[in-house]
Amino acid sequence: MNTIFNVLIIEDNSELRENLRRCLLKLGCDVSIAETAEGGIKKLQTYQYDAVFASLCLHSFGGRGIARWVKQNEINETKFFLTTSWKGDLELDLLKVDGIHDVIRKPFTFNEIRDKVLEHLG
Repeated sequence: MNTIFNVLIIEDNSELRENLRRCLLKLGCDVSIAETAEGGIKKLQTYQYDAVFASLCLHSFGGRGIARWVKQNEINETKFFLTTSWKGDLELDLLKVDGIHDVIRKPFTFNEIRDKVLEHLG
């Protein structure tokens, strides 16, 4: 299968990271991994991604901070997905100010990942 999209996962939980990676590979995506926010930003500085899937809570700073960095550095072609296990409501309109396109709930399901990828990336 040809690669559809180049994506970056920024997730410090190895089990969740692997689950998301498998879902994206199943969709035909080329997947890069970063275990830290700093590692993710380093990859974003050197390679263009169609999408980033970043955890809301990481050890140093979270997905919102990474999304702000992407927006400030005008990496506009990259769709940004915030991943979280938090069950509360997140104001999508406020998240969009930070450059976040959508929220994906943990634990990940293939159907949700597929639907979000298709909705935002075509």
